[in-house]
Amino acid sequence: MASRELDIHTGKPRTRTEVATEWAVWHFAELAGITGPGLLAVTINGWFATASAVVAAGWAVHETRTRREQARIRDRRALAATGTPAEDTEPAEDPGTDGAGEDKGVSA
Repeated sequence: MASRELDIHTGKPRTRTEVATEWAVWHFAELAGITGPGLLAVTINGWFATASAVVAAGWAVHETRTRREQARIRDRRALAATGTPAEDTEPAEDPGTDGAGEDKGVSA
């Protein structure tokens, strides 16, 4: 069981209500972090848009990392269920290219 599925204080599984409440609080904070400075940018000074953009970029990075982490967890669980050992996840070089046309960083 992943650590996010357990209550950090009791170690017991969290209820659906606890999970939904945490989701709502985090998303409210994310939306407030974007709309608050956005409204200030429209009404007071355009420089507040910078804060809104920074929060939006941070939110996007966090969501991307979370999705990738969840995908890796699902893949590991699927591999563990089939009994197949985990392989290296780096992409293999395309066998048809033989490295031709790649810039090796050597100047002529």
